[in-house]
Amino acid sequence: MKQLLAAVDFSKTTNAVLEQAAKLATALDAKLWIVHVTSDETQAMAYESAQFTGYAPEFINLPGDVKLARDLSAEEFKREHAQLLEISANLRERGIDAQSLLLKGDAAKLILEKAKDLQAEIILLGSHGHGLLHKALLGSVSEAVMHKAPCNVMVVPTRPE
Repeated sequence: MKQLLAAVDFSKTTNAVLEQAAKLATALDAKLWIVHVTSDETQAMAYESAQFTGYAPEFINLPGDVKLARDLSAEEFKREHAQLLEISANLRERGIDAQSLLLKGDAAKLILEKAKDLQAEIILLGSHGHGLLHKALLGSVSEAVMHKAPCNVMVVPTRPE
């Protein structure tokens, strides 16, 4: 059986990526793996946002900044997991052999590793159309995947709303 990997990030490109992936999986009678990579930075950002004291002195005596950060990060992880489960369940209702995976770490690296592990024949992912400055400062997951993928890559463009 053929293996397809669709990487989603819950942005406005996600639905377009999923639709293309569903069409391709149906046409090829392939198993569709829906992968979302949550960043290690989520907990760090949650911790930084939990540090209210620099901005509002009234929060100085609030206990548990680290605990609050962990709780916020865990809630986000649970929310993303639930979204992935719903996506794969909806695809299975449409007759598509779909399975979802939630990974944590560097998105491009983990998408490439998972594609290799699954022996994916095609990776589908979205393009956000960010400018050169964004790409220079933050890099581009889709660009990194395209240049290093062990298989074909289909980049689904962002559609104007």
